Amino acid sequence: MYHAKENGRDNFQFFKTDMNRKAMERQSIEASLGRALEREEFLLHYQPKVDLFTGEITGVEALIRWQQPDRGLVPRSEFVPIAEDCGLILPIGRWVLYEACRQAREWQDAGLSLKRISVNVSATEFRAKTFLAGLSSTLRETGFEAQYLDLELTESVLMQHAESTVSVLQDLKRMGATCNR
Repeated sequence: MYHAKENGRDNFQFFKTDMNRKAMERQSIEASLGRALEREEFLLHYQPKVDLFTGEITGVEALIRWQQPDRGLVPRSEFVPIAEDCGLILPIGRWVLYEACRQAREWQDAGLSLKRISVNVSATEFRAKTFLAGLSSTLRETGFEAQYLDLELTESVLMQHAESTVSVLQDLKRMGATCNR
C-alpha cells in the first residue's frame, strides 16, 4: 500500500519480496519512533545561516536528528514521513520548537548575539488547532521572543486551505514571528 501511495494516486503495485522487507523496516521504525520522545533519543543540530556578502552568521536553522540505539543516527528522510503518517509529527514538532527556543534563549543569556533561529513546520503541525496556542506557550515558557523566530513552511502548506492559512499567518505576525518558504 505504501509503495503504491509513493507512486501517486490511482496506482497499484504487484507484491515483490523487497516490499516485505521495506514494510517490516517501516513497522520497526514506527514502533521505535513511538518511544523515541520519552527515551530522549531526538536531538537538534544547528546549521548556521551565513550572509554571503559579509560572511556574518545571521542565524541558525534547527534540524532534528534521531539517535536510535540500534540503528544509530537515522536520517530525517527515513523517519519524518513515517511520523507524519502515524500522527507522531505533532508531539515531535512541539518538542523541536520548544527545544530550539529553549536553546536559543540559553545562547542569548550567555551573551551570544543570535539574530534568528529557524524551525521547520510540517503541514500537519501548521494545520493543527493547537499550533498557535502551543507556539505561544513555548515562547512564554522558554522566555524566547517571537521576533527572533522564523518558521519554515513549504509552499504547499501556504497554498492549501487559503483562508485558514491567511488567518494563522496573521496571528503569527501579531505574535512577532515570521514565516519563510
